[in-house]
Amino acid sequence: YGRRVRREELENAGINVPVLATVCAGPLPQPGNWASRLERLGLDVITTGALEDDPEAVAMAVEAVPFRPMMARAGAADVADLVAAGARIVATDGPVPPDAYAFRFDEAVVTPVAADRPAENANDVARDVLAAAREERASALWVAAPDLSAVPEDIVEAKLEAMCEGTRMARLWLSKQQSDPD
Repeated sequence: YGRRVRREELENAGINVPVLATVCAGPLPQPGNWASRLERLGLDVITTGALEDDPEAVAMAVEAVPFRPMMARAGAADVADLVAAGARIVATDGPVPPDAYAFRFDEAVVTPVAADRPAENANDVARDVLAAAREERASALWVAAPDLSAVPEDIVEAKLEAMCEGTRMARLWLSKQQSDPD
C-alpha cells in the first residue's frame, strides 16, 4: 500500500470521512451528472467524475451535494480555484490550501472493483476490503474505484453500489470485532 490516509490533515482541514471512506479515484463516463448519483449510491466523497475538473463543474457538484466532501481532480485548473469553488479534497501531488486535503497519487487505497470485469458482488467487495484492512490499518485506507470512464453507466452504478455496500459490511464487521472480540 502507498501513503496512508493522513487523518490529522483531514481533521485540521475540517473534513470528516469515515474509516474506509469510499471515493472514485478515477474518472467516470461523461457527461454523467455524477455528484448526485454518487451521493445516492452512498459514496462518502463526491466527484464530478471528470478526468480533470474546472471550478465551475466543482461548484455545480457542491451545490448539488453540499453535505459531502467534494474531491476535484487537478489538471489545468489552479488548485486554489478548485478549493475556492468548494473542493475539500484535491487529487494532486502539489500543494493545497490549508483548508483542503491533497489526495496524493500514492495514497493507500484498496480497489475492490475493476473496469475489466462484470459488476462485483457486495460480499466479494467486503472480503477484499477486510483483507486489505488486515494488512494495513483500516483508518489508513481509502476504498476507491479506478478509472471506469470506458464502462457503461449502468455497470458503473452497479459496481459503485457493490463497492459502497461491501464497504458498509466491512465497517460493520470491523466494528463488531472491536466491540465484541470473542
